[in-house]
Amino acid sequence: MTAVPHRPPRPGGRAQGEPPLPGPAGVRHAAMSVPAPPDVLVRAAELVRGRLAPMVDRALLQVREEVPQYGDPLLAPADLWESAHVSLEKAVGSLASPERLAESGEHAWLLAARRARQGMPLLALLQGYRIGSSVLWEHLVEAVLNEEPGRSRAMAHAANDYWRYVGRDTALLTESHRRTAAELASGGERAMIPVLKTLLRGHSDPMDVSAAAIALDLPLIGRYAVVRSEGPGPAESESESGAVGSGPEGPGKEPAGEPVRQEADGFRLYRCPFRGGHAAVVPLGSRPVEDLARALTLPPGTRAGIGPAVEGLAQLGRARELAELALGMCGVDEGPALLDDHLSAGLMLARPDLAAQYAETVLSPVLGLPPGESASLLETLEVWLSCHGSTDRASERLFCHRNTVLNRLHRLEKLTGKRLDRPRDLVDLTLAVDARRLTGWGEEGPGSRPGARP
Repeated sequence: MTAVPHRPPRPGGRAQGEPPLPGPAGVRHAAMSVPAPPDVLVRAAELVRGRLAPMVDRALLQVREEVPQYGDPLLAPADLWESAHVSLEKAVGSLASPERLAESGEHAWLLAARRARQGMPLLALLQGYRIGSSVLWEHLVEAVLNEEPGRSRAMAHAANDYWRYVGRDTALLTESHRRTAAELASGGERAMIPVLKTLLRGHSDPMDVSAAAIALDLPLIGRYAVVRSEGPGPAESESESGAVGSGPEGPGKEPAGEPVRQEADGFRLYRCPFRGGHAAVVPLGSRPVEDLARALTLPPGTRAGIGPAVEGLAQLGRARELAELALGMCGVDEGPALLDDHLSAGLMLARPDLAAQYAETVLSPVLGLPPGESASLLETLEVWLSCHGSTDRASERLFCHRNTVLNRLHRLEKLTGKRLDRPRDLVDLTLAVDARRLTGWGEEGPGSRPGARP
């Protein structure tokens, strides 16, 4: 199911005196705890069985509008549409076929456990179930009214049966989420990972952030930086937001032995897998981010980016975005890149489409030359810029006469219409070569515009 009932479920999701659910068999037993749906509800489910996609779209539109965790792309699970489709499919199938009556309840149990591991709050999950359940009921009623209007009175009486059925799934969902959350809380440092991921995705609800500060034993207000890294070692799969890729313990589980808290020259790093790599939250205290960069020792084959300091745990989503910009301009084995040292490049990576357009506007006459000639001119310009405009030093690095360097620069000025002795023109040429390097524009011809390189 993808909704919650119009009345709240009983605490714990079980009737008074009922023993704890003992595992899959107990879940299935609880999922069979409601009577089979009446014939009119079975018929309504048969009528809508082949019309799930519009229902999913409608439900998700409402969910994204009403539930902040689903409306924010950084917080919403990457598999949201697929998950909603499966949930509705299970719900409709359970209603239409008495032998499948337990399927939606079992699915609710498994889904809630997965979302709890991802750090999705129970309230958000319940709100999503409520909305999806309402959308499904409206479609069931509409199908009967349109195609079998003579059974509309019976459909009205079936409402209690439907919501009792939804209440069963909601109770299982609530119980599963609570149990999984309790297991995570007793799991020591590894229980911090869902909390860290929620903050890094930008979740900033004051109550949730305060709870995260308590769980992580970190100050709510203070200077923080985020380190984003990519390289060897376990990394999070991008197929499911918040879930970890296949590791030694199997798909969807955290790799064993990965430390969450690490120390580096007096800095305490709270580290977790995050979207193809790792992220670390670092309380800075009064120390500058430059000290953090010097304190980090990266494994071979790793690159890392560090964003500017932010104030408070609620700003960690922004800190992570800035660290990812720094990561985008860092090469392997070069040491951590500080965004503060590459702000102009950061602006380009924030809008790689505009950066590629910038490079195209300024450098297309040069890229129109034969490849060897254009590469020579652009290399000369980049070396000359890195030598702070010294022709002599540039000639030494290029192993050519200084007049050759001057001739190439003059040729480039003539082609682009930009002069290196005019400040604004110099800025244009400098940013254009940086944009080309960062976006890869022109590497396969002047028309190519692949966007920012990883």
